[in-house]
Amino acid sequence: KQQPRDSCPTTQWKSIYIASACGFIQVAQASIYMSSMWPYFRKLDPNANEKFFGYIVALYSFGQCFSAPLFGYWSNRIDQVKLPLLVGYASMVVGNAIYLCMQFFQPHQVGYVMMCARLIIGGGTGNMALLRAYVSAASLLQHRSRAIACVSAGVATGTLIGPAFQLLLTPLGPDGIVLFSFFRLNMYNAPALVSLLLNAGGFMTILVVFEERYLEQKSSSEQKNEDVLKPSMLAASICVATRFIQIFSTNTIETLGSAFSMLMFSFNKEESVTANASAHLIAGIVGAVLYFLYIFCNLSKLIPLRLSAILSLCTFAALFFFTYPWRFLSDTVEISYNGSDAGCAADRFNWCNQLPAVSPWVYYPLYVLVFGLAVSIMNISVITIFSGLFGSRKQGTHQGIYQMSGSIGRFVAPLIMSSLYTSYGPSAPWALEVFAISLVILLWIVFRKKLVTIKTSKPTSGGNLTGR
Repeated sequence: KQQPRDSCPTTQWKSIYIASACGFIQVAQASIYMSSMWPYFRKLDPNANEKFFGYIVALYSFGQCFSAPLFGYWSNRIDQVKLPLLVGYASMVVGNAIYLCMQFFQPHQVGYVMMCARLIIGGGTGNMALLRAYVSAASLLQHRSRAIACVSAGVATGTLIGPAFQLLLTPLGPDGIVLFSFFRLNMYNAPALVSLLLNAGGFMTILVVFEERYLEQKSSSEQKNEDVLKPSMLAASICVATRFIQIFSTNTIETLGSAFSMLMFSFNKEESVTANASAHLIAGIVGAVLYFLYIFCNLSKLIPLRLSAILSLCTFAALFFFTYPWRFLSDTVEISYNGSDAGCAADRFNWCNQLPAVSPWVYYPLYVLVFGLAVSIMNISVITIFSGLFGSRKQGTHQGIYQMSGSIGRFVAPLIMSSLYTSYGPSAPWALEVFAISLVILLWIVFRKKLVTIKTSKPTSGGNLTGR
């Protein structure tokens, strides 16, 4: 059914704010598992290994890659986003319910059940592309960057705040409490219950509160005036590559962060969850404050977009460079005994002996800088430049490619990095990260003059072009 459209164009801020909240819910409910998945997997299956866990993490992104174009096609066919959003939320409820029931399965079955749950949850989040598509169609051009920033802030804040919810659940402990005679709720499966409740709230918000309204279509003369300038495909490709490496890097930490802290800092499962969740909470607060500054104080006018993107990439590189186990470091990791999770399991890995240890006082401050500052700034600066390359043209296909690059990064990072970690320890994945990020930084420096946002002025005989 065709949705109502405004007779007088005006940005639909109410529905845009609701879309931002939905973006927050979708990401928070998925990322709340970040610091507890690996310890929970090891608790239910003592023989679990990092390589298989990498497949589990990757399937979330596979589900998102597969479902996103289907949701987009379906939305175009029925000319609305509301129904696909509802179906996505329903899928996420089912996936979280399956995750909540993992304790009822045998140890050798747990990994496959977790795979199924994360695949379904990832498939449900594939409708997230509809949020940016809707916001673009429901906002005036002069409000577009602020509207997209609102949704990006919701999504990114959910990514940052979601894992911090785990911190509130740690008092439950690994053994938890008995809710029913057959069900035990603990610090590891409680995130699934919280996610289920978040999704139920999101479902009801879309069903009852969300009003899907659009602006009037542009006239043919306005559209012709916007099509005068041709965007730089080279610059667009660099932005797409940057999105890939950003998500690839953050998911490397998501996949290996818990194992890395247990290895390097001799944390047990509970200490690892608490430390990583605490760091993510601090990063989330920093990121939330930064987004408010961008939205309400127009911070982008004070900090050049290209410079902020390059500095953010340098922060990413610094995290992996300064936490690399350099041979000149004096301390070495502890060797675990009797099946302990703290330290390095020499009976499983042949690279444990004499592996240099990194200080948590180096790792966690850089962790906060990356997830609190660098991620937040890149989510605004890179997408603003990318969107600006195409002016006011329809960007559905281009934005889809941009999002897909992130989904691919989220999909391949666990597969590649968990395999490298299992075979060679943290040295190999950390070195690969430094190399890949440095390559992208080089592209930004060499082609910096092409990486500008452009806009056409009001129609004139010659047409004006401005860049920043």
